[in-house]
Amino acid sequence: MMRLLFLGFSFPPGWQALMPGTNPAGHLFETQMLAALRVHCDIRSTTLLPGPSPRGLPSAADPRTGVAHELRLSEQRPRLWHRCLSIFHLGRQYRAWQVGGWRPDVVMTYNLSPVYNAFIRGLGRQASRPRRVLLLLDSTQLGQRLSPLKRFRYRFKPLVYFEDDMLAEFDAAIGASPATERFFQPLRTPFLWMPGGCSPERAPGCAEDSGTVSGGAIRFGYFGALAAHAGVRELVSAFRATEGAMELHVCGYGRLAGWVAEQAQQDSRLRFHGLLPTPEACLEKALDWDVLVNPRPAGHGNENNFPSKLFDYALCGRAILTTRLSGSDAVLGPEAFYFDPARTGDELPGRLKELAVLSRAELRRRGAALRERVTREYSWARQADRMAGFLKVVTHEKG
Repeated sequence: MMRLLFLGFSFPPGWQALMPGTNPAGHLFETQMLAALRVHCDIRSTTLLPGPSPRGLPSAADPRTGVAHELRLSEQRPRLWHRCLSIFHLGRQYRAWQVGGWRPDVVMTYNLSPVYNAFIRGLGRQASRPRRVLLLLDSTQLGQRLSPLKRFRYRFKPLVYFEDDMLAEFDAAIGASPATERFFQPLRTPFLWMPGGCSPERAPGCAEDSGTVSGGAIRFGYFGALAAHAGVRELVSAFRATEGAMELHVCGYGRLAGWVAEQAQQDSRLRFHGLLPTPEACLEKALDWDVLVNPRPAGHGNENNFPSKLFDYALCGRAILTTRLSGSDAVLGPEAFYFDPARTGDELPGRLKELAVLSRAELRRRGAALRERVTREYSWARQADRMAGFLKVVTHEKG
């Protein structure tokens, strides 16, 4: 069985109960992905936590809520000091594994971060080393021009690595967006597009007809980050600019939470539900709605990631309105509704108005088709098969 060392950021089981409000998107991605990959690989993993490694986590915590990492590192303040400590502890643990007879075939790192970048570069200086694979799920720097002056200044800062410079350190890459392949083509680096996946067992029951929506205005819904990169401001503004009998329900957490709450006070059609306690609660809440909206705009590095909420949206068996960024249309297919992210202000109000007059029967039909397509083609079991096959090719090329 292939030995894989995974360098990530997911929380241990029980951590989120101690840290309410922590963004769960990447955590859920890692947790489900690693669980599926363990069928194919002997995995040891590390995590880089935003604060001190927690003590006294609930021993009875559901293991599906996190990953029991072999090594927990920290990026708490003072950040430079703790980053240096984390690099030291990771290197020491890696040598201990080797002495104990466990040598990874592949080291895979989640995105590009100072601690893991330093470790990956250190591996590159070794004569005999495992394959280094980048799991690139998000980047706000790639594709952006940095001035020569800024590059010059940053080269004197400790543990600063420009992302475009780091790409050459990897033997292969797995990217959430097909657009990021262009950064690896000049390097002749093998690339796999893998936008993420879903666990079909997480689908809420009776998603086709929950009985919670029976007549009345069409209900649009959104759950996720309340931040500029997610497009929630554009969604709320487009909705308020659209007249007619319809509702918009918003759940989430972020800097724009206060703004959304203010908008809801000014428009009775807009309902703000705040932060729900778990991702599963979001799925259950979505059964009250007819159309789930992903308004993610161009910019903010969104071309280099994939909106993971689309997999959760599909599990709900509801119609989906989304931009086409990052291969969203390739994943969802013809049954979803789309608009141009470069023309959100012009197109989104019209799309909301069009969908508000469709029959619920048609919206339910499309939602059921989306759930069937995504659970069939993009389950984590299937995505893990694809990843494992790619990694086997990469390690074979090494030999």
